Amino acid sequence: MEDVLTEIPPPSRFFQEDLNNFAPPSPPLPSPFLVFSNPKPNEPLRPSLLIVAISSPSLYVFHQLSSKTLIGSLILPEIPFSGNSIEPSLGDKSCNIYTHNDADDSIIIISVQCSIAAERSNIVAKLLIGEQIIPERVLILDSVQSQSFRGKLSPDETFAFKLETSSEREGLDDSSLLKGINYFPSGSVLDGLAAALLGRCQMRNIKGTLCVSWPEFGGAAVSLVKSLLPRNVLPVPPISPTLTLQLSKKTITATMAPSLHSKPLVLQFLLLTLFILGTRLHASDPVLKLNYYASTCPTLFEIIKKEMECAVLADPRNAALILRLHFHDCFVQGCDGSILLDDTITLQGEKKASPNINALKGFKIIDSIKNKLESECPGIVSCADILTTAARDAVILVGGPYWEVPLGRKDSITANYALANTNIPTADEGLPSIISKFLYQGLSVTDVVALSGAHTIGMARCTNFRSRIYGDFEATSGHDPISESHLSSLKSICPPTGGGDNNITAMDYVTPNLFDNSFYQILLKGEGLLNSDQEMYSSLFGIETKELVKKYAADPVAFFQQFSDSMVKLGNIINSDSFVTGEVRRKCRFVNT
Repeated sequence: MEDVLTEIPPPSRFFQEDLNNFAPPSPPLPSPFLVFSNPKPNEPLRPSLLIVAISSPSLYVFHQLSSKTLIGSLILPEIPFSGNSIEPSLGDKSCNIYTHNDADDSIIIISVQCSIAAERSNIVAKLLIGEQIIPERVLILDSVQSQSFRGKLSPDETFAFKLETSSEREGLDDSSLLKGINYFPSGSVLDGLAAALLGRCQMRNIKGTLCVSWPEFGGAAVSLVKSLLPRNVLPVPPISPTLTLQLSKKTITATMAPSLHSKPLVLQFLLLTLFILGTRLHASDPVLKLNYYASTCPTLFEIIKKEMECAVLADPRNAALILRLHFHDCFVQGCDGSILLDDTITLQGEKKASPNINALKGFKIIDSIKNKLESECPGIVSCADILTTAARDAVILVGGPYWEVPLGRKDSITANYALANTNIPTADEGLPSIISKFLYQGLSVTDVVALSGAHTIGMARCTNFRSRIYGDFEATSGHDPISESHLSSLKSICPPTGGGDNNITAMDYVTPNLFDNSFYQILLKGEGLLNSDQEMYSSLFGIETKELVKKYAADPVAFFQQFSDSMVKLGNIINSDSFVTGEVRRKCRFVNT
């Protein structure tokens, strides 16, 4: 028989999950957290009943409830805010926390409208039933997952079962939360958040009931869930007979009157909460010193300043390039010089990540400074410290403020391409999402507004402001002739289609080469070039950011002072691993060999 040569590889003797054992583990996801309209309460919430709605029918039932007040949210950093509506909607990817206003006892309702991965279920369950929310009783509403059920389930069949914790089952029959519902015959087919919540109740000796219903979607399922809820627990309004439901696995839409609880500013508490929260979620206490190189390389500051003077004199834009490098470095595993690493056979750098590719320059300036320092103080000064100090000098050389730079960072021997794609804010990102990324780094809402002021000397590529100038630019800037002329100029630089992605223009068109507060004055006129910048003033979420924009537009001294303080905080985001495994690179682009 003739042998046939083929490019198709032979079948593997391994399953894909076996092959994954040889792959490096994915970086850990940031921890989820709770935010409340009254942050840091003296006492935790202690509801008599906590209801967690997970199934689509239960989410719809509680969305109809008018007598509820939004008091908080569960924030999962991996789930973006973009696409969510201002008013609570069933199409949002959110996990909001409400109080029920008309109940005799305190009742809290949690609407889980986002998909929570199985591996995140336990940590989410610990947040929802933990130190901040301590319920007397818990009711969890979920659906039977057809893919987990052994046997075929008819979509025309409707049923409901329950699982209970020991403390709930040991109670008197009269006190049972859901009377007349049979015990679920096979708890093994339940997993995910519902199972984690019930397990949490069992471990904390809380009366807990998990009610699962079938079918997963449809009007019959909604009616079933509604009928299960006792009137003395939660008086649910009747479903309108003219209601038309369209239930799918991804969204629930309904033709109905606007929800009575929704008010245009009801979600604005989120920004205020994030501002007040002000806790360090990621940054470690700095282990840095102002005089770190006093004895080992006393000429450090002089050398860096001289090289930066030459670079900025040759092209003032170099100041913004170095400042941006520093920011992008610190937002990925801390200020450890990882942004400077080139790709090699054994290391994937961060330079080609989506927020960085075609956006970062200035690497040759850092190389030049490093070469000078290696000649003067070989093997002493880390690339991370060079970049941090150079960013400070860059700002000073274009008229900005001075601040002290603590030193002593080590250079990482790794980079993180994945984190570069997720941690760094982007030009079209919504304000709440940007704030959550800053909070994760241990920065505050004030830092968001102050550090964004660095755009007073920055340039932006067409690909990053095209959606803005062909979107809501006219709406935010009004019909002022000067604004219209400026918009026409921007459109000539950045056509709607047909290329021009890398065409650039200044984000501060008034004084593009001077570090001042005119960037904020541009935002007041609604002319911010980037959507992410203008949202600080124009977004409905911008309760605190709007006031800060107005403050810095009117008071350049206040802006300079806060920018200096925020830059110190940014530089103090350290990579603790680098102090164990890090080094002082001889060449900033490569780890030492």
